[in-house]
Amino acid sequence: MAVWNKPAAQWVVKTCYYLAILLGLLWIYGFNDFTAGNFIYTNF
Repeated sequence: MAVWNKPAAQWVVKTCYYLAILLGLLWIYGFNDFTAGNFIYTNF
């Protein structure tokens, strides 16, 4: 039986995968831009 067929191993791999995507997006867009900015409907 392969290790990849175990649900725990699949959970760990998926968690690392999505965490890497999240960290990559934060790295691309910067960690300093957590403010929401201007609300889009304030000028209407």
